[in-house]
Amino acid sequence: MVRKLSFKIPKKFQAVLIFLAIVLAAYFLIRILPSSAQKVPAEFLEAKYNASSIAQGIVTLSKDLTKNLEEINRLDSEKKYSDAINLLTQEIDRNKETKNKAINLSEELSRMALAVPNISPASDSQVALQAISSETALISHLIVYNDYLNQLLEELRLKLLGKNTSSSKIQDLILKINQEVKTINELNIKFNSLMDKFDGKGL
Repeated sequence: MVRKLSFKIPKKFQAVLIFLAIVLAAYFLIRILPSSAQKVPAEFLEAKYNASSIAQGIVTLSKDLTKNLEEINRLDSEKKYSDAINLLTQEIDRNKETKNKAINLSEELSRMALAVPNISPASDSQVALQAISSETALISHLIVYNDYLNQLLEELRLKLLGKNTSSSKIQDLILKINQEVKTINELNIKFNSLMDKFDGKGL
């Protein structure tokens, strides 16, 4: 008579197998589902939208100035200092709009920063802080950019008055202004990239 064989799993091993099954299920859930749902205050979203729009306006205005700097450089080389001063003065007057935008941008960034502690998960709040830091740096470069513009105006004014000033200094200031415009644009691109990442559109 053939004896029936049976294999009974000891209770100790049953508990281990159940534990392993739970661990494996949890592992796959973690891999499949987000670690935690994103929570973003409405204040942050509104300020983010406003900051992005304002910063784009600043970038556009600064790029327009870069084009006119080429004309100012040409007028300087042709010793048409009065025309160069008039064009630069117009740009500095237009730049008042940029200054106002910078003030508005700083206000929106402050609103974003105040809302960061209420963002979850923590990884998203870190991305938000990086983006805010990028736009804050943009404002710093905008201040330097404005200072170079005023220095350039003064150098052209001295040339018009026949004072001893070199064209190389004017060339140097124009190069510095162009570099600040480039940096401002790059920082804004970084901000937008980080915000895309925050919104789940980036890598």
